[in-house]
Formats: sequence, C-alpha cells, structure tokens
Amino acid sequence: MMEPFPDLISCDQGQLAGHLDDIKKSLPGIMCKGIPADFSGCFGDIGDQGYFLGDQRLPMPVAFLRDDVMLKNRQWMSEFIAKAGVSLAPHGKTTLSPELFSMQLEDGIWGITAATAQQVVFLARLGIRRILLANQLVGEGNIHMVLDILQQYPALQLWLTVDSRQNVDQLVNASSAYTTPSSLRLLVEIGVEGGRTGVRCIADALDLGHHIMQQPYVQLSGIEGYEGIVAGHDQAAREQAVQRMIATMIECAEKFEAEKLWACDEILLTAGGTEFFDLCSPLKQFQSQIPCRAVIRSGCYISSDSIAYKRAFQRIEQRTSTARQLSVPAPEGALEVWAVFQSNPESGLGFVTLGKRDISHDWELPVPLYWFRPGEMLHPQRMPEGHTVTKLNDQHTYLHLPEDTPLQIGDLIGFGISHACTTFDKWHCLLRVDDQYRVTGAVRTFF
Repeated sequence: MMEPFPDLISCDQGQLAGHLDDIKKSLPGIMCKGIPADFSGCFGDIGDQGYFLGDQRLPMPVAFLRDDVMLKNRQWMSEFIAKAGVSLAPHGKTTLSPELFSMQLEDGIWGITAATAQQVVFLARLGIRRILLANQLVGEGNIHMVLDILQQYPALQLWLTVDSRQNVDQLVNASSAYTTPSSLRLLVEIGVEGGRTGVRCIADALDLGHHIMQQPYVQLSGIEGYEGIVAGHDQAAREQAVQRMIATMIECAEKFEAEKLWACDEILLTAGGTEFFDLCSPLKQFQSQIPCRAVIRSGCYISSDSIAYKRAFQRIEQRTSTARQLSVPAPEGALEVWAVFQSNPESGLGFVTLGKRDISHDWELPVPLYWFRPGEMLHPQRMPEGHTVTKLNDQHTYLHLPEDTPLQIGDLIGFGISHACTTFDKWHCLLRVDDQYRVTGAVRTFF
C-alpha cells in the first residue's frame, strides 16, 4: 500500500485521528446489533476478545468485513487510478464509516463525495477537506448548513452540482447574507433524457454557464455527470450510452473553454460510479489552458459485493486493458452477513435467521456462499449448488434446499450481497475478520 495520507490536503489528519479515537473509546452496548451481549468494553477493544466465527458469544445475524479481501480491493483500485491517470473521490454514502474513510485516505484518494447537505457537514467535521456534493444543494436550511460549515472551515474545498438558474440564484442569495461569503465552486450537471437530474443538452449547459459567470459568490469550476442511470436494451447498449454521455461532457467542456466561462484554478470533470468508472476515465482527455482533473467516484470498490458489482468488475477487466494489467485480481465481495439455519419445516424449504432488516434486497436477493457447523468443522465450506434464496421477510430468509443438502438446524450460513450501500446502512457496527474468520476489530457507520 501507499504511504499513509499521501495527499496532505485531502484531510486534516489530526482532526480525523481525534474522531477515530473517540469512536474507539465509545461504548456500543447491547442496543448495537452484532455486538455480543456480554461485551462491556469500547469499540476499540472488540478485536481483543478472541471472538471467532462459531463462537457462541457472537449474536446472529452478524455482518463481517473480511480484512484480506478489502486489502486486495484497495490495492486494485490504487493501481487502477495510478495507471488510468484519474483521481478518486469515493462516494461516502456507501459506508458512512470513518474507519473505512481513513483506509481510503491512506491509499491516496483525492477527496470524498457526498450525497446530502448533512453528509457534507459530517465529512467536514471528521476532517475531510475535499468534498464533492454530487447532488443539488437545495432548501434554505440545507444551503445555510453548508455555507455555515464553509465559514467554520476556511480550508475546506467544496464543489456543488447545479442544473438550473433557479438553484444558482438560491445559492447566490443565501451567500449574500454572510459578511464574508465563500466563493462556491459550481459544477454544471449533464443528464440524460428520462434519467435523473442534470441539463439535457449542451445549449442549456452553456446558458447555465453564462448565468453562473454573471453572478457573484460563485465560479464555474467544472462539469459533473452520473452515468449509472443511462438506459439500454442490453449491456452493450448501456456501455455505448455511457460513452456518448462522457463524450457530451467533454464537448460541453470544450464549449465552455471556447467561450472562456471558467472561473477557477483547476477544472473538474467528474463521473463514474462503481459500474462504469473505466468508461468515464476518458474525461482526462479534455485539454485546457487551465489545469484539469478527471475524478471518478466509485464508493463500493472497497467492499465490492458477491453479485452485481462482482460482475461489473469482471466486465471492467474484459473491456479495459488497464484493468487487465494490474497485479491483483479484480475486487470481490468483502462484506458477508452470517446467520443460523433455523428451520426445515418441509422438504426443499429451509429458513435462516436473516431478513430485510439485515441485508440488501433492492437489486438481487442474497446468495448463500458458505456453511459452517460449529464444533465439527474447522473452516467454512463452500455452499453446495442448489441452495438459493427465494424470498426475504423482515427477519427470515426462505432458502430452497436440494435433496442432498448437508444443512442441519444450528448450522451457520454466510451470505454474499448485491449492492453494498443498502447493507451497510442496516448495521451501526460491522465486525472485521481475518482469513480465518477471527474478529480483528470493528467499523462504525453513521446513517
């Protein structure tokens, strides 16, 4: 891995270290799901208790982050951004975990992306000093919340996304209430027809750019887009639509350049969730008399998943030579949720102590990866074929069982997920484990 905090401007190291220390000293208590009932220490002591998979002290269900897999995922992304010549501002909303942010900062990320005004404040107070709000800042309370944090931390660099004159005017009017207003860095958002936010054509983007240039307290600083919402009848069609969107962003930047609309010391061109960030890397090809930076925003790479993003990283390797040249394999699922096989009321149907309250289900249902029988098995075994999740209730998983299933009541089952974001937000604490499923520590989330 790279030396700790190679980018000194991205973070106030002392402030972040203080918050991480406070988290370690805080007491989880029994109300924190996944923490053993007899544990009375602080979060920083969890890795010293000798907990392990199959330990009767561990409650089920429990969420694990596998240290060895996360490390490989981090190494892969660090190598990718170095070879691709882009910067990384991972979406903080994926984990909202200061411990994981610290890992990413150690790897040399450029900044962190936020999705809401409250997340901007959260990140700033942690010590993050480069924040990209990949969403419109709207609502008087939200606007002043962000303007106040800029006043509190003058070193904070913040980029805001806009797609309308009305929003720009709201930001300008709110800024005028301050004795010394902060100069707001604005990114014009490019959208797609039928998609989410963002202007729909270059002419509208130019109109908005000219409007920004004429206003006080704001500066046109770049272009933003989110390609994950593009439509297409199959994967190839979606990839072509992403490429067209990136080409439109570059063309828009060239128009801004020709009309001398930039008002910044560095132009930011940014797109790239976890599925298509390789196709967004050509943003770096834009040329200007002003320094330019292409920023991708993949947040799920550090944990990845066992279904959708696993496939996405496989596609990235197939279509991008840069990814194939890296020294470590593509990211795999580091986040697993384990639970107990609780009932086999009829042939072919089993139930597990896991449900919608514990694991993501918005994209695809979880997949049973491993099984383990405490007291009889030394290590988890791969789940035999034919075991599939068919349905989730709030606290139950319906598991289809083949005729030759080895499962018995009380066995433990480890599930892989699809869409890390909506599993992280179900846990205030996730336990870190080594390659032998021994608990090494914990990370907190703040959803």
